[in-house]
Amino acid sequence: MDWGLGNPNKTAALIATLAVAVWSLAYVRSWLFWVSLVGFSVLGVCLVHTFSRGGLAAAFCGLVPLLIALHRPWAWTRIVAVVIAVWVIIGASIFLQAHERFGQGIAQEDRSISNRFVLWKAAPTMMVDAPSGWGLGESGKAYTDWYQPLDRNESYRTLVNSHLTWLVEFGWLGRFAYLAAWIAVFVICFPSRNAPWLSIPFGIWVSFFVGAFFSSVAESPWLWIVPTAALLWVFVWRARTRVFPERKWLLLPLPTALVLCLAIATFAPRSAFHREGSSLVVGPIPPKRWIVIDKKVLGNSFPRPLRTALAKNSALSCALVANIDDLPASGVSDLIIAGTIQGKPISSEKLKSLESITLVNPTFPPISLPLAKETTLRVIIGEFAQSASASDWESIAKVENLPGVGDFVPNWPDVLLGSKKEPNGT
Repeated sequence: MDWGLGNPNKTAALIATLAVAVWSLAYVRSWLFWVSLVGFSVLGVCLVHTFSRGGLAAAFCGLVPLLIALHRPWAWTRIVAVVIAVWVIIGASIFLQAHERFGQGIAQEDRSISNRFVLWKAAPTMMVDAPSGWGLGESGKAYTDWYQPLDRNESYRTLVNSHLTWLVEFGWLGRFAYLAAWIAVFVICFPSRNAPWLSIPFGIWVSFFVGAFFSSVAESPWLWIVPTAALLWVFVWRARTRVFPERKWLLLPLPTALVLCLAIATFAPRSAFHREGSSLVVGPIPPKRWIVIDKKVLGNSFPRPLRTALAKNSALSCALVANIDDLPASGVSDLIIAGTIQGKPISSEKLKSLESITLVNPTFPPISLPLAKETTLRVIIGEFAQSASASDWESIAKVENLPGVGDFVPNWPDVLLGSKKEPNGT
């Protein structure tokens, strides 16, 4: 069951918030308790029909504040009715055999769970490795390229966790704001003795938070409708009644978010990678060797061969950019250009500072690269490469031919980095 959302986890997260929200009717009129109970039962059956364990956990966590805030004692008729509703949901789970899915991972390993743990474990490192963030929509690709164990090849779009996905994609300012916003919502919606009904919006946001933790569901705008409506409900009530949380609680979000960010920045393990702006540095900073990437030449999965080479030689140091324009104004000693030159032609000032330049299957003519006489030139062209400029380069330099290789150069670090010494002398 996905209700047209295209993903049962998103549907389950939506149902979980609705399963909490439906109990708001019981606070409007006493007799509407029975309407809430029927609605909850229907939503519960729909929830188990999604087979989503994250949705089930979200519903359970969202209902806990409601149970705590209940006026006691309850009439025995209501207690019996609730027990029957719960058994109806359990019976539906057994009938649909959803209980088998919910129990996976307890008695035996479930790859769906274990894969999530591997992903989530990398998130703190990804944050400290990229102070400015990996960019919106890039977390899954960044993990697959730079952090996924080399013996695994699953493809990910996100980190299968909305919170970690956005924390990785944002920079530190965005991470701070994101954490502070969540804490602020919980503070504003926190129930009190005089307003037990606040357990409804508070439970909705708890449910939404938990659902977004187990899957990347918060990217769906439909899932924000119920929590946003609940938050607006709380804002209107507080504005009308002039009842606000204590000042000490209102001051909680900013310092708590700051402490969390500092804790991640201080204690998260670092890797050999550092993302800054549009460049990615491998090894010590600052690097002397820079590589302009062309995926046609180095492949869509070009980071994985580089990581394999790094495992063999921990002293490997280089930086990668996708565009000539992203090269720094100074500090580049060795430059490698794969394929074509993206962006503006490289300035003669930058070229003068180069000690060496390596071209791999260049698709541009020598006139586009006015080198200084002191710069060492190395040209590498595959035997079957479709380069219209090959003959032009052969006329001015000794071209190294790669036998059996076309435009794509497999194991490119061995070709480009293995035959020459590192800038640090290794």
